[in-house]
Amino acid sequence: MWIHNWIESTVTSLIDYFESAGRAELNVEFCAAIPVLTITGSFGVPVERALDIRAALFRPQEMVSLIAPIVAARRERPEDDLISVLVEAETTDEEGRTHRLSDAEIYSFSALLLAAGSGTTWKQMGITLAALLQRPEVLDAVRADRSLLRPAIEESLRWVPTDPMFSRWVTEDIDYQGVHLPKGAVLHVCLGAANRDPDRWDRPDEYDIHRPLKPTLAFGGGPHICLGQHVARAEMTIAISALLDRLPNLRLDPDAEPPRYVGFYERGATAIPVLFG
Repeated sequence: MWIHNWIESTVTSLIDYFESAGRAELNVEFCAAIPVLTITGSFGVPVERALDIRAALFRPQEMVSLIAPIVAARRERPEDDLISVLVEAETTDEEGRTHRLSDAEIYSFSALLLAAGSGTTWKQMGITLAALLQRPEVLDAVRADRSLLRPAIEESLRWVPTDPMFSRWVTEDIDYQGVHLPKGAVLHVCLGAANRDPDRWDRPDEYDIHRPLKPTLAFGGGPHICLGQHVARAEMTIAISALLDRLPNLRLDPDAEPPRYVGFYERGATAIPVLFG
């Protein structure tokens, strides 16, 4: 139900907006909008207020002022949205006592969802689309056989994950692999390199949707696994499939600059100008 209510309806509306134009810029006009509208839609926020909430993400007081009336209304009368689920959720503390989430806990969780889910899904969807559009024969294969869409997405996660780098403070002097790391230094960890380990993947620098599926570090692992990975995969699958269904002869605009992949943190594609019809 959440897929239909919050993802499919968003994707449909966005394509409706540019379908008749015969051209679009898919990175900002499409990929960037889907996760924001999906998450705010799950809050029960009208589309016209979605960008206001996203813009207020790093201004806590403004963020609370926008979310608080929704939380108050759902406490009075729950509806079919995520805020209602949070309002009615119960947790058990260490002493076995059950209580419901406070307003502050709901505000904090809402901000977490917006911060964690909007930018990364946007960038990974753009990476996947650009990779397919730059390989028309692969795009045609996916269009003809939608079972190939899943491996196409998983391969983009391996090949160019949107979060290839993480930084951590060094909390004490250590020597690691022959290198001295002083306390207080910043260590940049490139998980993306593991996804191209030649001992694990043949031709690791190639984008190949037919390679055997293996787990990667694109969504982390263990206790650090991304909790939103299933939503991200669903958004990418529904969005790309809808583009292939509704935009015949979808292709990169030959007169525009082709997309490039930029950034070490939240890596993504530049503009993705396309023609169709």
